[in-house]
Amino acid sequence: MIELGSDPDPTQECKLKSFPVTFHNSFYLIYARLRKWLNRFPNATDLSLFKDLNLLYNLSTKKFLDHRDENHLFRLSLSIHLMKNKLLRLSTFSDHVRHLQIRWIPTNLLFPFVNKPVLGCLIGFNLMDRYELFDDENIVLALRKYLPQLQLVKESSYCHHSEYKNLKLFYFEIEKKNNHLFSLSEQILLKNKLHEQVKKSIQPLSPAIFMGLNDEEIYKNVLVLSQEIQSLNDLPQAFITFEHQTGKEIVFRINLVYISPFHRFSLKERFPDNHFVSQRVLIVKHLEDHPIEAHVFRIHLNRDAAFLRSNGSLDFYSARKKVVVLINNAVGDFRDYNGGIILKQQELLSDFRNRFIDIAEKDPEILESFFYTIFPLEKQVVLPLEILSMLFQNFLESRKEVLPPESTYLFKIYRTTDQVFLCVHGEDSTLATTISEILKEQSFTYLDYAYSLVHVVEGVYFNCVLQSNSAQTEKCVHMLQESLYKWHQKLQQKQILRIGVEYSILSLDPRIGGEAASGDVLRLLYEGLTRFHQNGTIEKGVAESIELSPNNKIYTFKLRQALWNDGTPVTAYDFEYAWKKILSPEFHTSFAYLFFPIKNAKEAKMGEVSLDKVGIEVLNERTLRVELVRPAPFFLQSTVHPLFSPIHRIVDQQQPQWPYYSGDNYPCNGPFCLAVNEPNQGYKLTKNPLYWDSANVQLDQVTLTVMNPTQALNAFHKSELDWIGSPFGAWHPIYSDKKDSTILTLPDSWVCWCIFNTSCPYFKNLKLRQAFAYAIQRSQIVQQSFLPLNPAFSLLLPYYQENNQPLYPDFNPEKSRELFDEALNELKLKKEDFKTISLVFLEKGIREFTAKCIQQQLKSCLGIEVNLKPLPWNILFHSLTEGNFQLGLMHWNSWIDDLIYTTFNAFKFAKQELNFSKWENASFQEYINLSENETNPFQRSFYLKKAEEILSEETPIIPLFYQPYQALIKKDLNIIYRPPCGPFNISRSYFSKNEERSSS
Repeated sequence: MIELGSDPDPTQECKLKSFPVTFHNSFYLIYARLRKWLNRFPNATDLSLFKDLNLLYNLSTKKFLDHRDENHLFRLSLSIHLMKNKLLRLSTFSDHVRHLQIRWIPTNLLFPFVNKPVLGCLIGFNLMDRYELFDDENIVLALRKYLPQLQLVKESSYCHHSEYKNLKLFYFEIEKKNNHLFSLSEQILLKNKLHEQVKKSIQPLSPAIFMGLNDEEIYKNVLVLSQEIQSLNDLPQAFITFEHQTGKEIVFRINLVYISPFHRFSLKERFPDNHFVSQRVLIVKHLEDHPIEAHVFRIHLNRDAAFLRSNGSLDFYSARKKVVVLINNAVGDFRDYNGGIILKQQELLSDFRNRFIDIAEKDPEILESFFYTIFPLEKQVVLPLEILSMLFQNFLESRKEVLPPESTYLFKIYRTTDQVFLCVHGEDSTLATTISEILKEQSFTYLDYAYSLVHVVEGVYFNCVLQSNSAQTEKCVHMLQESLYKWHQKLQQKQILRIGVEYSILSLDPRIGGEAASGDVLRLLYEGLTRFHQNGTIEKGVAESIELSPNNKIYTFKLRQALWNDGTPVTAYDFEYAWKKILSPEFHTSFAYLFFPIKNAKEAKMGEVSLDKVGIEVLNERTLRVELVRPAPFFLQSTVHPLFSPIHRIVDQQQPQWPYYSGDNYPCNGPFCLAVNEPNQGYKLTKNPLYWDSANVQLDQVTLTVMNPTQALNAFHKSELDWIGSPFGAWHPIYSDKKDSTILTLPDSWVCWCIFNTSCPYFKNLKLRQAFAYAIQRSQIVQQSFLPLNPAFSLLLPYYQENNQPLYPDFNPEKSRELFDEALNELKLKKEDFKTISLVFLEKGIREFTAKCIQQQLKSCLGIEVNLKPLPWNILFHSLTEGNFQLGLMHWNSWIDDLIYTTFNAFKFAKQELNFSKWENASFQEYINLSENETNPFQRSFYLKKAEEILSEETPIIPLFYQPYQALIKKDLNIIYRPPCGPFNISRSYFSKNEERSSS
């Protein structure tokens, strides 16, 4: 019996193949239930659901799993997955806003003779700072104020450590000490109070005031301390600064200056129970022939509860006092140089607490956080208590106010005889940056002022006092008002295009990501020598001028003064480096054949000649010379493709991992820069101010968020997305337009092929391939489809066909069965031996619909079982290029307007990766070679027609139908595209009217 594929029972499949056999027994039951749930609600999520299940069972203890029943574990795993996906979408849309999700899950813990009722709590949120900390025990302590009988269930805590580092999901359980059930009123109380307490318990690890010192400040402090030692009897001098903290330790840096030899022992020996790290020892000066030494070292304290506030944030003062004690124990008496300032600071803080005693008791963290944001720093010591209190009172009042619709901020002014108080409140995080820039203006340097700039969940709060009521004060107030109004206008006019992405990106390295899904993103980040104009013609990109030799084989490109996003110039060397890297034998890319029109490019890729022989030459920094094998009128179209982009050669050599980075670490020269690079979550692109043509780019930001079709549609109807569908995802039956949207349809933009892997023993047989071709009924697929399809009997789009006469056979079941029997006879197989084949395709959408049609048709006509294997795009592409499949579905579109270059060449050589069928034919190769060397367009068309006839006779592929580009877009979105073979020019898209949009 020959088995070409199988579809085992899901639970057995996961036991035998996908998961470790050491998993808890309940895993397989939960897996089966989730599989049924996913089959029932296929658009609710995707197969990543099982990754989260896998993670839950990998991270949970056996005791945790033993005491929780199947129903609870099913609800918990599903809740974790859905909460994670929702937070991903929200945080990508609005990463400047805290998103908090809470779900209560009542359950019973299972024990041999009794069940214990508990209340499970799942909390998820996005990190606003990489050093934020959350502690479930602090939550329970806070809730105990309302329910004294409440306690944390031992060993019930679980933290979901997924690949999304900016998301945190925590699960824990609470119970009553008397084992009684929580009443409905108690559950409501907990629900109402928990949201507020969680917000308070998500805290940065360190207050903003306590920042580490740079090397210049360290040496400055060392010199200041050394000047304090005037005689041999003076005490050692110490400057103690907080440096940073982690989840396990608190680190202080100490500059200790003393007269040597002050001691005969190692300092490290004097800190036996603490982590002592010596940084450097140096001699600063000499006093009466005695060297004065400076020892710079760190002390690492364990992050004990004694150094933490009730919400888990650092109590700096307590930790610093511990460091003072440790230093005193190590070296004896010393002078704490900056300790006096700290003491005065703490005295003011103490008076401040006493002034607001009620708040200090109920919410001490908000009071201290406000105090530690007072700037300039010296104001935390010398600011009068009355002024500090007034600032805090204004802050409290501002938090009660709600921004009116269409407003981005509130600005209030309070005047007294001697002071002017300013209060600004806004929800957008860029407000803080705007205000900070204003405060740097020279006009403010002449004023005596203090301010607090606080970031909380509700937004940004700026409270300032100007300690005079002069003309200069009024000038500064007016300046602030004008700047905030300009910020508001800019924010209102900001154009942000938000796209839902379903297809995975192969790579953001333009030398590798040459397929359509990656290309549409890379075109935003890179620009080559040429680009498409909105009318479809070729225009100059980075090239300022292009000269063509009389023999039409040599192109000389003069580069304009273009820049990389780090400010360095884009040079001809960057183009040469990128192109020759692709043509290096050791560099793996599936698209090197697109460079083969260049002289010796193919030979270099095969290792037959050195790269120096390739027809790519730099004449000077701004001049690139390219020599072709023969005239190629399509060459300037090819240089539009992202594969022909330049690469920042210096960065590529020093930081080869740059395609995985973002911001300034991701070098690009196109209309946009890469601000967020999270392949599983999405991408955020911001307008590149250094792009040479940035004045003609109207979009300020493009956000591409990874989500499934149901999430995408919900987000679109909530006006959280502007574009779903092609080319970033499939068109789904659930998509429909409303009054604020429209369906964009470009007919016959793709042709769908069914591909045979002819390297498989069975599909080497021509008659077997032909039997399959006659078994497929295109009309049935087209008529039942949810997209406007047209049947295809050519591998080419209708645009390239001189007539519509079919080259490939239509449905003929009798002929199919006849050829199938002949094929089996040639293969020496019985019909019952040929039982199952597998078909790989892009998951969901029209591809899944087509796969199911083919499955049914082959079963009906030939009795063959087809095992369907839906795959994400990057895995499907890899399977097709590597030949790890039997049958496959692929949608094809020409990158440029030339059939040889982008379509026929794909079938020329079996070893070529984009020849998915792994088929080659000598006669086909001969006609392609003749057409490449033919200048007469009519004779060239004749050769290509003959080549396609061979393809249709040999049937390495079966063309099925022509598919449109179809997308759901907002009505005010203007998109520029180039049919029939060009890409969308997203960088030139724009909104025809300014609407208030999310600035995510």
